[in-house]
Formats: sequence, structure tokens, C-alpha cells
Amino acid sequence: MFKLSPFGRGPAIMDGLQGLSGALLALFLLLHLHLEASILIGPEAFDAVAWFLHAGWADPAGHGYAAMVVAASLVILTLLALHVWTALRRVPIQFRQWRALSRHLHWVHHSGTRWWLVQLVTGMALMIFLPVHLITMMTQPHQISVELSALRIVNEGGWLLYGVLLPLAVLHGVIGLARLALKWLPSFTGRQGLRRITAVVVVYLLVLGGVSLAAHIDNGQRLNDGQTLSVQSR
Repeated sequence: MFKLSPFGRGPAIMDGLQGLSGALLALFLLLHLHLEASILIGPEAFDAVAWFLHAGWADPAGHGYAAMVVAASLVILTLLALHVWTALRRVPIQFRQWRALSRHLHWVHHSGTRWWLVQLVTGMALMIFLPVHLITMMTQPHQISVELSALRIVNEGGWLLYGVLLPLAVLHGVIGLARLALKWLPSFTGRQGLRRITAVVVVYLLVLGGVSLAAHIDNGQRLNDGQTLSVQSR
């Protein structure tokens, strides 16, 4: 067990764990949003992705294994817990720390500090909303199909949860990757260029996730109206 001392290796190890866990979570978010966007191709494409992720290709019956979803959710939940544990040491908990931060933001106008503040606010919110999503996936692993997902989103308030999660996760994850790039790859690009890239990626992911969510809502409304979901019916 290492000691969290400014003179020991503890802070460096904690910083490395925070960066690694954050990078893995952010990269998973990028993958997750693009897999979710398969709904834009059609119901069959979304179900094909769900079948693959359930390891339907390994199931003789072709249905797949719900345990795959539970296992993946547990891995993400573990990474989230590690990331929160290593990041909490940087959260200002005293009034004088918040006052110093406020003065710094007011007088210095440093983009890095503003990015850190956005990450702080979004991170605290994600600590509340993201476990709800992960627990839902672990307790309802069978409900990842085009019809069941659409009905859950429309009839069980999933649209509200995902509508809140989307901007929080995108802002936190993309800004986190940008800050890691500044820290570990200082020669990758200039700060101005990195800010532009970050803004473009944030907008792109918000649009991609928003349109995908809208497609699920539309499918749910169709199902509630008694319609069937097929490419021909669109």
C-alpha cells in the first residue's frame, strides 16, 4: 500500500490511475455512442449489434448470453469507481479553496482552469446518473433490442435519463481526453488547435447521440401506436 505523500510515489501513481481509468472510460463512450448509432441504419442493424455484443455468435441457439452485458457493466462500474476514487483528492472541499478558484477564474481567464471546472461539475453529476444507467443494464440485460430498448426509453422515462447523461458524459469525456493530450502529448498540437478539435468532437458526439436517442423515441412511439419496426415501414 503506497502512502499519499507529496514526497512519495503515491500522488504519481494516483495521477496515473486517474488518467488511465478516465481515458478507458472516454474511449468506451466513443465506442458506445457509435454502436448505439447503428439504430440510424435500421432496426436490423441495431439488433445485429446487440446480438454480437451478447455473443450470439457463440450461442448454439443463437440468442446470446445476458451475462455478457452484466460483465461489461461491472467492468465499467469498476473503472468508474477507480476513477472517482483517484479524482476525489482534487476536489476543493474548503471554502478558501473555492474562493481561490473563483478569483483565479475571474482574473486569469485560463482555459485549462475552465476545462477543469467543467469536468468537476459534470463529474459530480455523473456520479449520480451514470450508476443508474449501469445498474439498469445489469438488472435488465435482456432488454437490449430495438423494440425493448425503444419501449424502455419511451415508457419508463429512459429518454430523460439518457438526455441528461449524453451532454454530461460527452463534455466530461472529451475534455478529459483533451487535458490528457495536453499533459502527456504536449507536441501533439497547439492549445488553440486542440480547443477547436475538442469543440468539433463535442458537437459531433452530441448530434450523433441526440439523433440516435430521437430514433429510439420515434421507434417507441411507433410501437405504442401498434406499428411494427422494419426498414420497409419507414
